[in-house]
Amino acid sequence: MEELEAEQRHLDETAAAYDRAFAALTEYRDRAVSDDEYANEALEAMRRERIRVYTEASGPLYFGRIDRTDDSTLYIGRHAVHSPSNDLLSINWRAPAAEPFYTATEQDPHGVRRRRRLDIEERTVLGFVDEPLDTSFEDHLTDAIVEDISRQRVGEMRQIISTITPDQYELIARQTDGALVIQGGPGTGKTAVGLHRAAWLLYTNPQLGREGVLVVGPNETFIRYIEQVLPALGEGGVEQRAIGALVTKPHGETDEARELATLKGSARIATVLERLLWDRLHFEDISVPVSRRVTATVTADEQRELVAAVRERAFSYATARERFRERLAGTFASRVLTSDSLASPDDAIKTIRKAKEYTRAVTKAWPKETPEGLVKKLFTNRERLERVAADLLTPDEITRLIKAKAATDKHAMTPTDVALLDEAHWLIDPGFRRFGHVVVDEAQNLTPMELRMVVRRARSQSLTILGDLAQRTADAGVSSWERVLNEAGVSTYDVSELEISYRVPNEFLTIAGTLLPPGAPAPRGVREAPFPARAIHTETLGEATAREASRLAETVKGSVGIVAPLEHMSTVRAALDTYADATHAALGAGINLLDLHVAKGLEFDAIVVVEPEAILRERPDGGVGGLYTALTRATRAMSVVHSEPLPEPLAEAF
Repeated sequence: MEELEAEQRHLDETAAAYDRAFAALTEYRDRAVSDDEYANEALEAMRRERIRVYTEASGPLYFGRIDRTDDSTLYIGRHAVHSPSNDLLSINWRAPAAEPFYTATEQDPHGVRRRRRLDIEERTVLGFVDEPLDTSFEDHLTDAIVEDISRQRVGEMRQIISTITPDQYELIARQTDGALVIQGGPGTGKTAVGLHRAAWLLYTNPQLGREGVLVVGPNETFIRYIEQVLPALGEGGVEQRAIGALVTKPHGETDEARELATLKGSARIATVLERLLWDRLHFEDISVPVSRRVTATVTADEQRELVAAVRERAFSYATARERFRERLAGTFASRVLTSDSLASPDDAIKTIRKAKEYTRAVTKAWPKETPEGLVKKLFTNRERLERVAADLLTPDEITRLIKAKAATDKHAMTPTDVALLDEAHWLIDPGFRRFGHVVVDEAQNLTPMELRMVVRRARSQSLTILGDLAQRTADAGVSSWERVLNEAGVSTYDVSELEISYRVPNEFLTIAGTLLPPGAPAPRGVREAPFPARAIHTETLGEATAREASRLAETVKGSVGIVAPLEHMSTVRAALDTYADATHAALGAGINLLDLHVAKGLEFDAIVVVEPEAILRERPDGGVGGLYTALTRATRAMSVVHSEPLPEPLAEAF
């Protein structure tokens, strides 16, 4: 009791100091701090930034402390707070001094003799847990982590700064050039690691706040699920978008045949598009009359030399085209000007560029192109495709493209069409924003072309790439990180794996793992399920699913996800009463209906998986990867409802 009272006194002191600091920041100042206008502006910007950080972060001021071997104590929280006498009352969790709170073990205590996790609600200390450093943390689940896992889910992801484990912290705080790839199975916390890494990078690199951070997810439901994590950490300025929203042109997302999606998502198509674009250039000698007696000529070979020169200095088609026109006009002007000429070089260039013969010839040599027009060329004119891409595409693949036709209706665009259009924009006239760092989640299902969309938005290819190869559903998705990164043009990267699933019970991982081929990456669970997994055979699929979801909601007192294949979606939907339809809207705290596409990356207290055999048949989001994903969405309870026989591995597991 005395220690609890002492903790409350420290919290009261910290809260009072925090209130004083915040009041000082928000106090109206009617006079300048100095006579230097620019200094005053800089100080005002710093003041506004501190107010933003103080107001956007949510939760207790701190959540833990470390007692060090030198008898000093350090509290770890969301802000650095000082007393009026400048004593440090708490520090930011991202500060270097906070690292031992996350990484200290008996083998490497980092000068820490005790770690304490505090249970604080509002400004009241409810309790604490002292952790001995005599157990390998890799296998040790503290009471604080178990409590966090068991807490009811309310339809959105929470921050985990109080329960970050050493293996997670090492990746959050890792300094690396280029891309960091985090391979992690269900329950390893890879999504949380990626988001907290973004917050950590923003704290340690102020320049990144000006360059911006982008978070990319697989769909809008996922973005709604994670969108409050970074604001809760005080980083509300981060952009968060679904992969399809990277292209600003309005579009739909319809499905297409697997073979066509695989082909259009291949990195080879990027090369084909580039060749189709530059194949538009056509050169022949150009003669322009500049007077009644004088005609200037630039040969086709000279034009090719100009093209080579401008392409060395200009990446995009549009920029290079404009520079070519300028230099070509300059070449013509140099051929008509003499030392006796009265006209200036600029006047001569203007005269040349106004000549109809010049305008027609230069447009024919280097025509304009639009992104939509370039994409359309991928699906038309077999002879042209064979000429530019015979070494990249087989005759059957060329036939498949010609038969497919381009998506001219914006609502008929598929995810692969979105990536094609983005590639075309990049080649012709890239006008989109680039960010200081990009985090992309569920990357295992991105085609090489989709990953290229993400990579080109990251300055210096500064990326955090999150995914799990075992959950891959798209046939054109990632088969190995090394291969897809090379195809996407990522030159420098590290690949690391989170091997321990803290959140998904080991029994659920074992059942789902029976589906995986030998050698597939799979995490090791360290928790027992509080409720046994169930398989329910029924002839009334919808009604049985609704009953089981209601039973689980009452049992776990939390959120329930229902993952249904498309062929049974209407049956299940009709049988449900009160639920959140997460296929179209945000998640809820009770029962949620999901398809295989939106289930990716989400987590529930309990899960109901409907008709595994139908999930195995479904494309593009089903198959083994889709079923494995569905079976690993729960932290506490799992049920399978089926009318068809279970797939053999699952039948044996149950």
